[in-house]
Amino acid sequence: MRVLVLGGTQFLGPFVVNELLRRGHEVAAVSRRACALFDAEIRAFVGEASSPAVLAEAVSAWQPEGLVDLLHRNAAHAQAVAQVCGGVQHSLHVSCISVYGPTPICPVEESTDPVRPEFAGPEVLDQIAADQVVLELAAQRKLPGTVVRLAQLYGPRDPRCAEWFFARRVRDGRAQVALPDMGLAIRHRGFVQNMAWGIAQALGLPRAVGEVYNLGDEKVYTLLQLARGVARALGHKWEIYSVPGHLWPTPYGGTCFLDLRKARAQLRYKDRMFPRDGLELTLAGLHQQPFAGEWSWPGLDAPFDYAREDQIIAQHGLRLEPERLDEAQRHKEI
Repeated sequence: MRVLVLGGTQFLGPFVVNELLRRGHEVAAVSRRACALFDAEIRAFVGEASSPAVLAEAVSAWQPEGLVDLLHRNAAHAQAVAQVCGGVQHSLHVSCISVYGPTPICPVEESTDPVRPEFAGPEVLDQIAADQVVLELAAQRKLPGTVVRLAQLYGPRDPRCAEWFFARRVRDGRAQVALPDMGLAIRHRGFVQNMAWGIAQALGLPRAVGEVYNLGDEKVYTLLQLARGVARALGHKWEIYSVPGHLWPTPYGGTCFLDLRKARAQLRYKDRMFPRDGLELTLAGLHQQPFAGEWSWPGLDAPFDYAREDQIIAQHGLRLEPERLDEAQRHKEI
């Protein structure tokens, strides 16, 4: 299949392009810059993928049969893509877990309503509107589209990389770390290679048209397990304290984990990379190329203010004792 990828040079893009190439597809990409991370030479169209003129040029020159839209973030973009690319055999539009809100009833099925507007920020509302455009056009048979909602991405070369919240603490030699509310939150995560495999698996599947699929790692972990996993992977030890959640947020705020039964049944989805191995690859990438400048995350104020963290621990912290696990239990840890 001749496939056009929109946003092929962003974090997820090279993994998707390389997975498509591995499966024997011919691939072209529309992006604002070149990329040297592809496993083979592909056709490149440089420009803004939301521009109807750029899209029209790429579609006219490449004549794609399939489309993967990794820039699917607002209604205007979705409408522009549908107008130009409606003639493809199948289009995949990559959305995200945030449309369900920070604390939905879990596990979250694809039929779950998006978060109510009063509880969503502008970016989430834009994402919900983009999904609605694709699904409405698919129902009207004007676009053979599928929406894929990904868990929180992680992996090598992640430009945001939530794991830096813990990895920098290790680099700075922190002996203790605070976690909100016993570290029991579960924020579903998806290793970038696993998500690329799932996206490619859905492309060209006739029954997927008009459908929504949740994708994330099959194994999910609590925030406490993740903090222990990072320390273990980096050969570090620290004392972990529970503090009130409203005093100390993290990049993994709120509990939201996805129901993957539909993806397993219809896409035959399964993890290609174990999360533990994915975490180690992510941390290895951070070790080789740590963040040189400031790192920020929406909703976090001064995440590396260690004096404040120590003060909160001193005033409110409850030490979470290390678990004494037998081998069978230890195998379940990240």
